[in-house]
Amino acid sequence: MNPTDLRSHVFLLGPHGCGKGTLGRALAAYGYEHISVGALGRLARKRQFVSDVPMKLQLLMLRHVPGTPLAGQVVEHLVQHVRSCSRVVVDGFPGSIEHLPALGDLEQWSFVYVYAPKTERETRLTERARRTSRTWTAGGHSERDLALPALWRYLRARTTLHVFNNTPTRLEHESVLMPLAA
Repeated sequence: MNPTDLRSHVFLLGPHGCGKGTLGRALAAYGYEHISVGALGRLARKRQFVSDVPMKLQLLMLRHVPGTPLAGQVVEHLVQHVRSCSRVVVDGFPGSIEHLPALGDLEQWSFVYVYAPKTERETRLTERARRTSRTWTAGGHSERDLALPALWRYLRARTTLHVFNNTPTRLEHESVLMPLAA
């Protein structure tokens, strides 16, 4: 992936298991701070708070239900924190069209849809559930995942939406949209 195609503030979108976190960690090597919305929630629920994220945001994440879009107050504090960063990649946000007004002008941000086939995502999620305390039910869908197609269509119609093809045989950035498998 060529990070020079991206702005200083990047949002990684995609269903669970597509590789948002992996891509976020890879972009950190190019000077981006990596914020994982899912990791923030997991740490908050374990009462493990990090020093470089505002405490108010972490406390709000305590109440967040995994797999659901973030509530308004959480969105407000997350966007405020993201705006305070000079170079940041956020994985797992926005999770729905309703989050976009908090961002304002969409052209100032980069949005990347991380694509992986459904069978590959389910394999990854099953393996992750086996290795960690994170649960996954094969064939399951989260509320956030179900909101993604509408978000993807909305962004595609209004701004540049990059697609990162994260398949097992091909890991490369594509600047044109490709068909998204269900």
